[in-house]
Amino acid sequence: MNRCANPLHRVSTGFLLVLALASGCNAQAQDVPRAQLERADAVIELRQALRTKLDGTAHVEALPDILRKADGADGVEGRYRVALDLPAGRSGWAMYVSGAVGHARVAVNGQRLLDTITTPPAPRPRSFHMLHFVELPPHLLLERGNEIEITLQGQNLVSLSRIQLGAQQPLRDARDRKVMWMGYGPALVAGLMACLGLSVLLIWQRRRDETIYGYFGVASLAWGLHTAWTVSPREVIGGIHGAVVWTTLYAFLVGMLIIFCLRFVGRRLTRVERAIHWSLAAVPPLLYLSIALGLHDAADAAVRLAMVGGTFWALADVSRQAWQTRSRDGRLLVLAGLVAASFGLRDWIVSETSNDYVPVVLSPYAGMPFVALMAWLLIDRFVRNTEALEGLNRGLEQRVAQKSAELVTALNDMRTARDGADAANRAKSGFLAAASHDLRQPIHALGLYMSALRGRPLDAAAQEIVQRMDGSVAALDSLFNALLDISRMDAGTVTAQPQAIDLAQLLHRLAGDMAGEATQRGLRFAARIGASATPVVAHADPLLLERVLRNLIANALKYTQSGGVLLTCRARRGPPRHWRVEVWDSGPGIAERERERVFDEFYQGGNPERDRRSGLGLGLSIVRRLAQLMGTPLSLHSRVGHGTRFVIDIPVGQGSPSVATSREAQGRLGAMTVAVIEDDLEVRDAMVTLLQSWGCLVAAGADAQVVLDQADLRGLVPQAVVADMRLREGRDGVDAVARMRARWGAALPALLVSGDSAPERVRLMQDSGIPWLSKPVPAARLKSWLMTAVAATQPPQPTAAATQGADP
Repeated sequence: MNRCANPLHRVSTGFLLVLALASGCNAQAQDVPRAQLERADAVIELRQALRTKLDGTAHVEALPDILRKADGADGVEGRYRVALDLPAGRSGWAMYVSGAVGHARVAVNGQRLLDTITTPPAPRPRSFHMLHFVELPPHLLLERGNEIEITLQGQNLVSLSRIQLGAQQPLRDARDRKVMWMGYGPALVAGLMACLGLSVLLIWQRRRDETIYGYFGVASLAWGLHTAWTVSPREVIGGIHGAVVWTTLYAFLVGMLIIFCLRFVGRRLTRVERAIHWSLAAVPPLLYLSIALGLHDAADAAVRLAMVGGTFWALADVSRQAWQTRSRDGRLLVLAGLVAASFGLRDWIVSETSNDYVPVVLSPYAGMPFVALMAWLLIDRFVRNTEALEGLNRGLEQRVAQKSAELVTALNDMRTARDGADAANRAKSGFLAAASHDLRQPIHALGLYMSALRGRPLDAAAQEIVQRMDGSVAALDSLFNALLDISRMDAGTVTAQPQAIDLAQLLHRLAGDMAGEATQRGLRFAARIGASATPVVAHADPLLLERVLRNLIANALKYTQSGGVLLTCRARRGPPRHWRVEVWDSGPGIAERERERVFDEFYQGGNPERDRRSGLGLGLSIVRRLAQLMGTPLSLHSRVGHGTRFVIDIPVGQGSPSVATSREAQGRLGAMTVAVIEDDLEVRDAMVTLLQSWGCLVAAGADAQVVLDQADLRGLVPQAVVADMRLREGRDGVDAVARMRARWGAALPALLVSGDSAPERVRLMQDSGIPWLSKPVPAARLKSWLMTAVAATQPPQPTAAATQGADP
């Protein structure tokens, strides 16, 4: 029940004259003291009225009065009449109805002054549209027997509050105050709460892990929307759906606030939160069911009371937690929450027990300080956390800066060390190149002399000495060749040139070459390559692949003491399709911890004394480098005591395999003219001696010009040129070959020999396109190249592996 302040208490109820009308009778006025009526601020409050229903029955009812729809009726209508005496002709009078639920029509002495009843009926007025302030024209007022008739129409109920008559200004002030408190004030508060809720939601977007920001922001936004809906003068959602949504929104915001309060003090009750979520989901169907059963008012009241009760329970739990932890923020939350919950309980009691259907609700006014306080606490917490994080970031930045400075210092030290290492490496490379050249020269000469010596008649003892010397030279040759191969691959001068090759032919040839060595070692050697009507065509560099497979077979024979070695080849469907070549042995096997190390340079398992008869430990290192260069996967499988298996996958080739000139091409060197350019006298003499022992004519000299002069003097036309790479006075074999070809034609076969392992020198020979061999050059290889040069009509095309490294 709402009473207007001040003026209503100044007027005695004795001035009120309400005449009960018999059926159809007029009101009889009661005298009112003239002095009271003449006052400028006089206000009369009418507390009773004669109510006439649609069926014609009339009863005197106390105001405020509520009239509900009868069963079966289309609507409800109530006509209220009051009669009183007023000063005739008095100006400045008005009537104020502080709450009229329904559409209203007001008439004074039969003259209509207000009419909101429409056909068809408009939506029911809400909020301050239910307040009616009507000015009373002086000419309508009579000395006695004034009659005021108020008619209300509605769908389900109508209600009329007490009627106030008197001076316009006090009544207008009373109307404005109620409009402010029940309409504009809550609307303003709703906007502020919604803005605070949105602000906290924006913070939550920055701190998604802090769910309390999300709960509070959503609840505050819902609270503001619910308040704005409550005081809105227009129906947001009409009918039963509006009633259901309004109560559901109320339950939702209270449920979110309960969860927020618990989490704010660190209480995360999973079962309670789950129960709240399920309860909120059950509210809409429960309300629709209650409407169907005609129990909507009771269900609505029960839901709202349950939510208020849940708020008090949550505040009790929060209070206990706050007092135990001595949390200032928790105690402030409890204080503000108790005020808001108490105001909510008051509003529920007023809505259920008061006859005033236009009450002033206090929940928004309690909610505003609660939301503002909680928003401030949350923002303060966010700011404090942000400052702490910024402090950590500053500390981290300082540490990063310190570490960066240390890193810069370390990088400078590393750069200095790297520059020193580069300088040392260049010096090492220069030394190795010079040492390689100087060491290879006498070994090369020694090998040539021994080749010439083997062609002479010697007794058995001398033959044995020559054979032992030849073995030592072969060991040195193997070491130099392996080192040169690694140097070439590190320098990037070896490139794979894949082509279609007959893999079966290559494997059969390897099997034939290695079978003799296996027999010498007392081992069995078998090759299972398979027979097929179509050739086994693979896509690979033939020379590099032969080097890989030859090294794998040689390695297997070297470490196998009994049993044998097996070479297999089979097709694999893939994808992609490829040939799988495997080399099996029955050796001692390789322990798991050593399977990666066997591919390292100079590593030999089971040879700590470094017996050179067991090799140098470079074969598998070269195998892995060449396999990586060709892009062919290489794997190792082994069992200690049972042997080892190396597997290499070779892509299937397309088309017909190319036919390469055989290294065993038949030919005779008799009467062949060879130009030899070599600045080392001993090496040049050994080369001349060896070539002459093969029946060749030789024009030799320290540089190209000497050879040209000698050939002209003797009338010789060289059929091949063998030139040392490093010559005197900074000249090299590439220039020398160019001069020879400029004289005797570009088709003149040429071969470079070099004892230099410097990467830049190797790259220069590679780029020249001229085949080259590394010193010491075995006589058999030199003879093989000369026979190929005689047989070929064109010089052989240079390949990445067209060096002595093509054979082990």
